Amino acid sequence: MKKMLILTICLIAAVAVWAQGLETFDNFGYAETSYADGSFVGDGGVTWNYFHVTGSVSGANDNSIDGNGMILRRSAVPSRIVSASIPNGIGNFSVQMRKAYTSAGDRQLALYINNIWVADSQIFGAAQGGDATVHEFIVNGVNVPGDFTMEIRNIQGGETNRQATIDNITWTAYGSGQQFVANPTFNPPAGHYGSALDVTISTTTDGASIYYTTDGSEPSQSSTLFTDPVSINTPTTLKARAFAPEYEPSAVVIAEYGFFVNVGSLSELWMQAADNSTVYHIPGNVILTFKQNNRNQKYVQDVGAGILIEDQPGVITTNYQIGDAIAGLTGKLNYYFETLQFLPTADPGAPTSSGNPISIPTVTIAQLNGDLGVNHYQSRLVYINDVSFDSPSGNYATNPAQTYAISDATGAMAFRTSFYDVDYIDTPMHTGQFSIIGIIAHFQSTAQITPRMLADFNPVVSNEDPTLSPAQVSLIGNYPNPFNPDTTILFQMGKAAPADVTIYNQKGQIVKSFAVQAKQGVNTLHWNGMDNGEKAVSSGVYYFRLKSGSYSSTKKMVLMK
Repeated sequence: MKKMLILTICLIAAVAVWAQGLETFDNFGYAETSYADGSFVGDGGVTWNYFHVTGSVSGANDNSIDGNGMILRRSAVPSRIVSASIPNGIGNFSVQMRKAYTSAGDRQLALYINNIWVADSQIFGAAQGGDATVHEFIVNGVNVPGDFTMEIRNIQGGETNRQATIDNITWTAYGSGQQFVANPTFNPPAGHYGSALDVTISTTTDGASIYYTTDGSEPSQSSTLFTDPVSINTPTTLKARAFAPEYEPSAVVIAEYGFFVNVGSLSELWMQAADNSTVYHIPGNVILTFKQNNRNQKYVQDVGAGILIEDQPGVITTNYQIGDAIAGLTGKLNYYFETLQFLPTADPGAPTSSGNPISIPTVTIAQLNGDLGVNHYQSRLVYINDVSFDSPSGNYATNPAQTYAISDATGAMAFRTSFYDVDYIDTPMHTGQFSIIGIIAHFQSTAQITPRMLADFNPVVSNEDPTLSPAQVSLIGNYPNPFNPDTTILFQMGKAAPADVTIYNQKGQIVKSFAVQAKQGVNTLHWNGMDNGEKAVSSGVYYFRLKSGSYSSTKKMVLMK
């Protein structure tokens, strides 16, 4: 009788905490059938970022759950939904899943907490034809304390659609899952390394025993008991599960370990196999030349070559600025049409230095056209003198990107507005002859150039040294714009001198003031959206003015919360 009473109380408590977090997608509101990225605030107040998804489709192809839901479409991108930070930790997790549309093929989702894989769902919906079954993906005993992020990812289909509708995400607060042993953690964490390593496995549950496998099988109490660090010197999948008396076992936690190939420079990297499998590591410095929000793309180069970092999943979390030196890039290579892309597998961490000069070769259009297939200049900043547009008219436009014919005395090539968040869009096209700095791309056997900013038109460069020299004083702009809540203001100085940067609201009232001793070259100034009283300002249009000596210039930015 006593046991029954205790069980009843536990069940009541479990039901009480199960509704601690709930997302129903009732106000998601995206009903198009095309792929989409974006964000929305759910009914429970959690901000969700979504990638390559769409809303439930109405009519004959309706596949929603209770009239709502979100479709995760395919794994190659990958299609996923990621929460902003959620407080109070997570104990247990559940989401409803249903096959979307009628094509054959496995459907399967995965749960990540704080960017760490936790569990895969059961496979469902493989047969051709409709399926009205709603499946439950339940993970008990997640047990992650403190603030956390949650990601639900489609892991089936590759480039082929394996649409799955999700709805009614629920989770309980940390502590509600304490009847389960806390999940094991690995030190060092999963990743790619340059030499053999010893891995320690631990759990925060007192008295728990951890069992592990390295052969792909699921660990049980018949597997190897963890007592000493696990030595790893070949690519290894390490699975672990923790057990303790009077507790349910933890989830099976998986860590993938691999080893990278060291390369000495970007020129050497260009000679490696772009197989989207081998992991390469560049221990030396590369310099960031440009970044944009679109697909978290970054361009880096050294003295001999450049490369595009394609980082749609957001693996690199460090906020780098133009001119930062980055050491320890680690990732894979693949081609997108003629463009070699570097796909990062780890965040390199803080820059080793900032404000570095960028080596920019002076070239002709004939040289760039002759570089197709040779790739000395792809994804690299170059300088071209005395160019002109064939038919300049109106303003620079983008979204979609526009292509304009541009020529010098040696030939013609494409000028393409591939970067969306740049300050020359919607400004008049340049007429007559001018010089230009831009990043080179190759697409469908043509060379293209794209400037990064308005200051890349008619820049001041040295004839003796192809290193970009700063203008006397120039307010470049801010990045990103719009922003929330942080942005970085960039300006150039011909020499070190005092400079004042002042931020105003639309009423002309001073919001924030900075007095800095600016260095020669490109300067960066971080604004965190706080006023002079350290209070967060509201969404809206703001103006920032740079004043140094007799120079004064003002630009507009938008805070969008």
